[in-house]
Amino acid sequence: MSQELLIDIQSLIWWYPNSPSLVFDRFNFQLYKDDFCFIVWKSGIGKTTLVKFLMRDLIPPKKMIFFKQEDLARLSTNEVQRYRRKIGVVFQDYKLIPHKTAYENIIYPLQIMGEDIGAHHSYVMELLKEVWLEHQWDKLITHMSGWEKQRVAIARSLATKPEFVIADEPTGNLDWNTSIKIADMLIDLNRKWNTILFITHDQRLIEYINQQHPTKQFELISPSYTP
Repeated sequence: MSQELLIDIQSLIWWYPNSPSLVFDRFNFQLYKDDFCFIVWKSGIGKTTLVKFLMRDLIPPKKMIFFKQEDLARLSTNEVQRYRRKIGVVFQDYKLIPHKTAYENIIYPLQIMGEDIGAHHSYVMELLKEVWLEHQWDKLITHMSGWEKQRVAIARSLATKPEFVIADEPTGNLDWNTSIKIADMLIDLNRKWNTILFITHDQRLIEYINQQHPTKQFELISPSYTP
């Protein structure tokens, strides 16, 4: 395992106003470069909050969540935008633009960054090949199956060459056979040096990936929760 520490959460304490419950009670977590790491817990206990912290949609408490030793709580607006470009996210409900093609969805993050789109054509086609969609690059999202949509979402998450990818319950809307295919794809991407943070509560899927990918360290983490 690489010793380059990407995400370091130190004794995170968090609760929502007017709530008697702690969402995180001295929660610790580390994500290293090239990890394939699981975060596992029951639905409704902190998962959404953690993703929002990592995407910097929520401002965390100071000196508790760091990216490469930089305190996420102290980032300026411009620094937040630069940080977000270093993260790829695969959502359970895809969050694709329905009236655009697979190619257009994948290149969209580069467009909004103001990149020269023509200069990235070969890379986008390479990503389409990685997710087995090179022959469907011009297919509209509205004409795609859930399995195809999630592959587009995975390719889009890699468009900005992120430091790590958050797979936020990417198989939650898919059947078991399709879930296995998505898992195999993420395993393959991890073997090609993509850092994967996989959030799920599907123990069966965790066991499957662990059987297929035994050389990696899988870290099972549950945040402390005070009811």
